[in-house]
Amino acid sequence: MRSRGNSKMLKRLAAFTVAGIAALMCSSILATAQATSPSPSPGQAADETDADKWKTEKWNTPSPPRSYYEKLKPAPAPKRDLSGIWDAGALEGGIQPNGAFEYPDDPEHLGHDVPYTALGKEARMKNKAGSGVSGQFPVAEVNDPVDYCDPQGMPRSDLFELRTVEILQNTNQLVILNQFNDTWRIIWTDGRDLPGDPPARWNGYAAGKWVDDYTFVANYIGMDPRTWLDNVGRPHSDSLRMEERWHRVNSDTLELTVTIDDPKFYRQPWKALDRFVLHRLPDGYDISELICSATETAEYNRLVGKPAAPSAADSTNK
Repeated sequence: MRSRGNSKMLKRLAAFTVAGIAALMCSSILATAQATSPSPSPGQAADETDADKWKTEKWNTPSPPRSYYEKLKPAPAPKRDLSGIWDAGALEGGIQPNGAFEYPDDPEHLGHDVPYTALGKEARMKNKAGSGVSGQFPVAEVNDPVDYCDPQGMPRSDLFELRTVEILQNTNQLVILNQFNDTWRIIWTDGRDLPGDPPARWNGYAAGKWVDDYTFVANYIGMDPRTWLDNVGRPHSDSLRMEERWHRVNSDTLELTVTIDDPKFYRQPWKALDRFVLHRLPDGYDISELICSATETAEYNRLVGKPAAPSAADSTNK
């Protein structure tokens, strides 16, 4: 959704946590779809209407409904090929607002949590997230860098707002274009080693290779420790190494497994995504923008994030 500096709307959102900033400050595909999709006629399922709109809309294309994928008869997976436009958010839960998909932030009910070290737990307590179950802070106290339009970096690009991605391949690179904040990253496939002790980068440094005809593995190092792993504030140190394992199941299905390995902050490696499903979209699918606006974020924080000063009337009534 776009705020467009609409102060009245922003004030009505004052009760929201800062978890809503990303949705408020970005050009949302949901807003685009809602603005362009007709209302279903009596007796017509919304699912069918969305499917019809998806078939005809060439710009800011809505996502197909689940029924579309259920009717597909996928062909065998092509060998050593991940290219295409892939949907992770509309059906399978790639937005992950309450933390990494395999470890949502509700350990009391789930009976397990990520395996923090004492240092990792200490670092987690310094991160004040606007969402999650075990710890949620008011808007004015949240220190999530993404809510202020900083790059979310890796591996958070896989673990928050994983919506639509496009994968491109050439002879020595695999390129991933991510809808959220219009970011891109490169995985080198020319056989180079990862650098020894590189300066930190938001997305780190990545090198990958095919381990069989349908499985591509990429390893990352050098991710900036200012970034969070996920939306509930799980941290990482400068020792983080992560692995992406992409498995092409068939022509229309891709699975992604993400493993976190950070011995400073976690006692053992853990899987944040485990064979998470992405669905192939048509080659003509137009990916909508979802970009954080720093000026709109500043306006939101001015009107909503900072507590208002008490009025004279309030002081008089005390």
